[in-house]
Amino acid sequence: MTSENRSNSGYTHIKEIIDAILPQCRRESDTEIARIRKTWNRVVPPEMAEHAQPAAIKNDILLVHVSSSTLTHQLRFMVEELKEQLNAASESYPINQIKFKIGKV
Repeated sequence: MTSENRSNSGYTHIKEIIDAILPQCRRESDTEIARIRKTWNRVVPPEMAEHAQPAAIKNDILLVHVSSSTLTHQLRFMVEELKEQLNAASESYPINQIKFKIGKV
């Protein structure tokens, strides 16, 4: 019997293993960023939110991916209001700084 004829029934596909393990490995900050995105989409005008979305939070810094430098400039004028609104909606992760990064939203 060659190895080609053997059944692979004793093996588990890597996708099944990852799908089983991944939910247990999610960090609390992943759920926090989802909450921040909800608040962001409520606070930021829709035409801006379409091109700028929170991507990550680390310590007290929120990283926002933005599609253009023009939009980054506009959002900088709103930083204090954004921090106030986002902090009002969360008790677990106070945001003291917002950084913008041009990239894919």
